Amino acid sequence: MNHIQAERDLLIVKSMQRELDIITAALILTGQLTMNQILIEPGGFTLTIGGPLTGRERSEGKNGNKALSFVIDVLDIILVILLLTDKINVLGIFISHGGFSLTVSGPIFGVPKSEVTLPGTKKIFNEFHEIVSNHYKIEPELINKIRKEGQSWL
Repeated sequence: MNHIQAERDLLIVKSMQRELDIITAALILTGQLTMNQILIEPGGFTLTIGGPLTGRERSEGKNGNKALSFVIDVLDIILVILLLTDKINVLGIFISHGGFSLTVSGPIFGVPKSEVTLPGTKKIFNEFHEIVSNHYKIEPELINKIRKEGQSWL
């Protein structure tokens, strides 16, 4: 593989990672994903997000507490903004009993920005796309609107 082709492929992978962030933001906005856990690590933290789409329960206030549910919704909106402005990114998948969660983090949470690499990335993106496509229909207009909003913030 020559240098120009490698650079082109790397740009494609970076674009796919960005698309993954945008799709994840859309799923948070539609209530299919929400913050589940905070994972503390040396120097920072990572958040897991999951919901009905990933085999997890949607986070809500305990015993129907509307104030706590509102706080969770506000945190979800903050996550969407951070994803769309590229301050945090989807880093990977956290697998647990009964489902899985996506992990998100970035420099704003004390975790270095993940660098895109070529090996295996296309396979991972295709698997994520297949899971989302099989379990939830996202209107293309919503994705396009979110993509345009995210680009205008950059």
